[in-house]
Amino acid sequence: MSQIAIDVALIPPDDITQLAIKINKTFSDTVAENYVLDVKTCIPHITLAMGLITEEQVSEVSKKLEVLAKKFSALVLKITHIKTSARPDGKVISGLEIERTPELQKFHETILDEMNSIFTYDNVQKEMFYSPPPVNEIPMFWVKGFAKTSVRENYKPHITLGVGEPKDIINPVKFVASKLALCHLGNYCTCRKVLFSTKLEK
Repeated sequence: MSQIAIDVALIPPDDITQLAIKINKTFSDTVAENYVLDVKTCIPHITLAMGLITEEQVSEVSKKLEVLAKKFSALVLKITHIKTSARPDGKVISGLEIERTPELQKFHETILDEMNSIFTYDNVQKEMFYSPPPVNEIPMFWVKGFAKTSVRENYKPHITLGVGEPKDIINPVKFVASKLALCHLGNYCTCRKVLFSTKLEK
């Protein structure tokens, strides 16, 4: 059974998605890095959980997400600022930092608990990611370390903007996120293909 690298994510509403795409277009390395945000093949998103599943488990995970979505209301979220961090090669990756509200934290942890017996993190291979574009070592490192470095008290919700640093400061922005998606991850843990989506509708 072949495994794929997946992301359980919130897809922001159109205005926030377009904001991320607009900022991404200002980065000089966007095309060279194959990190061109759009609404279909490189989708702005807020990761809730990631890991490896078999292709046969897509249906099982989708059903679990559909059940969970009926237990949670749409989430009122807030972009607080832009955060930058350096890659090992010195290039900068930027993201819109999201306030970690109690409701978002609870949803994140509920999904982790629900998927604990399904998601794995061992033996991550490039072939498990969506391609093209080509996959480098970075997403393998991120997926492998996700359960140890980025969950529960270490959860840092954000929308990655791409490789580059925004020229302008953004003001805090509130928005409502209701779309929950299961995505096939590509290079840099981008959401390259939506495998399933539903809406939070408690």
